[in-house]
Amino acid sequence: MGYVKRQGGVWITLLCMLLFMICLSPCAAVADEPFPELNEEGFLDEGEFVHFDSTNGVWRYASPTLRVEILRRTSTKPKRIWYEAEIFSRDGEIFRAIPYSEEKRMTSLAYPYRIARKHQTVFAINGDFSHLRISKKAKPGILLRNGEIVSSNTGKRNRSQFPPLDTLAILPDGDMQVFWSDELEAEAYQEMGAVDVLSFGPFMIRDGERNTAALKKYGTGSAQRTGIGMVEKGHYWAVMVEGRHNQSRGASIAFVADILMEKGCTQALNLDGGQSSCMVFMGYQICKVVNTSGNVSSARRAAEILGIGVSDMVAQDGEKMSGPSEEGTYTR
Repeated sequence: MGYVKRQGGVWITLLCMLLFMICLSPCAAVADEPFPELNEEGFLDEGEFVHFDSTNGVWRYASPTLRVEILRRTSTKPKRIWYEAEIFSRDGEIFRAIPYSEEKRMTSLAYPYRIARKHQTVFAINGDFSHLRISKKAKPGILLRNGEIVSSNTGKRNRSQFPPLDTLAILPDGDMQVFWSDELEAEAYQEMGAVDVLSFGPFMIRDGERNTAALKKYGTGSAQRTGIGMVEKGHYWAVMVEGRHNQSRGASIAFVADILMEKGCTQALNLDGGQSSCMVFMGYQICKVVNTSGNVSSARRAAEILGIGVSDMVAQDGEKMSGPSEEGTYTR
């Protein structure tokens, strides 16, 4: 019996040593890496900083004109996984509707992460999926791209059909403004200087006020969701909620609105959801997307993404969809 005890002690000692070695191994979980020293405006003076940590759900990017931090959040009752991205920008760095093909903007489709890779987009979410409404000859809503009118065909505000086609106007100075579907004519957006106008909705927040009536009417069930909001020019939040799998049932649009209100957003629009819903960082789809068959996949192919920032550190085609082979911190 004494031999058995000593043998057990030896095995325990070896196990402890093995665990210690694993902790020191470069294959261990990535240590959380805070942003490097930033200037008074909250940006780098030079260079770029990129941090990947999918294990702990933390992604970060910084440059002289852009700072992005994405945190994965979870709840158990109900089971839910979502992503909160805070974005700061300056010096003309603004969100844009970025097409896969400029020449075939509403007809050439690709997976969102591939659109991001083609244009070296730092951060992106899905857009308004207006190409589908155009192809089906449904009302697309009022759409502007690069200041040009793509569609002036919209519906009445608070229509029974989903989406209600409320709009998000993006201006050259980084301002974002939301409107009812029929509040302005397409030419009025041009007159205000909008570079892009997206149409989906409902708008969740306007002038700091929650759009309570619309949030009770639209998107009350649990599904994959995406929303974009602005605190002020140069300060934005994006939220994406996973759905259709055992770890995350999805959420209502109101859930996304509540998060954006809590973050201090003064303007916010609900974007397309379901399998279109996604979040892309440095060319990688960081969220889990499940299609209607219950299979994990890329987000649905689209004509555009809504993105910000350009970097040649973005992943290239040929790399896997979900993340780099070696996570950690990269600088230059």
